[in-house]
Amino acid sequence: MKGIVVEINQRDAVILAEDGLFTKVRNEKYEIGQTILIKKNRKASAKWIAGAASMVAAAAICTTGAYAYYTPTDYVSLDVNPSVEYSINLFDRILSVKAVNDDGKELLSDLDLNNKTIEDGVRETLDKLIADGYLSDDPGSGVVITTSNDKFDQAEQLAAELEQEVRTYLESREGIAVEVDAEAVAPERVQEARELGVTPGKLNLVDQLQASTTGAIDKEEWLAMPVKEINKTIKENRKESVDQDQREKKQKDKDTEKKDKDTEKKDKDKEKKKKDKN
Repeated sequence: MKGIVVEINQRDAVILAEDGLFTKVRNEKYEIGQTILIKKNRKASAKWIAGAASMVAAAAICTTGAYAYYTPTDYVSLDVNPSVEYSINLFDRILSVKAVNDDGKELLSDLDLNNKTIEDGVRETLDKLIADGYLSDDPGSGVVITTSNDKFDQAEQLAAELEQEVRTYLESREGIAVEVDAEAVAPERVQEARELGVTPGKLNLVDQLQASTTGAIDKEEWLAMPVKEINKTIKENRKESVDQDQREKKQKDKDTEKKDKDTEKKDKDKEKKKKDKN
């Protein structure tokens, strides 16, 4: 369980945990505002709060905790065709969820995800996607997740955790075969995607599509396409590229073989002429 350091002294530190309770732990050179992991089976240290130097001190701690809880630290987006984005705090709790397209608005109309963990929120979103027929046993179906944080290593860690969580959850659902991809992006990429009215996950996917072909694509048109269609086209383009490479290699091998035979014939003709002359 995550917690934030809200008070310290030489020996102890007071931690506000994600369940809203305070606990006192040994101060391991913590700093105010630092996020740490604490054991779930600890007891709330109500006595410490009651025995604080003053009500002002206690109020300050509570204010710090409230500020920490309601301050967004991470961005998460999820794309299938409905596209949604979650704003979460340092406790991995969802502060808000926003639809990025019309299908996303319809998807979220029956979901109340605020204050749930991002893992629970994503699972409920997946359940709705399955119920609405967006995810099935079609191998081309796909879920694209992106994460962002000012600290890129934390975004990468969250992306890896969510990718594993989503893979495991969907594998447990009968009749669901879906490709899952998760990636961390910089905050600047999130802003770039927002200016285009999409998620960074969809933007990255369309960039992969462009890279998979030598021709130009209509980026605006493809940004409106479902993940399934983009994935399908990327696979087709890559297969065509592999096939083309194989054809070129085969032709090159044939040309090399012909050249070697021509060279061998010329060498034999020279040798024959030389013998006839002698």
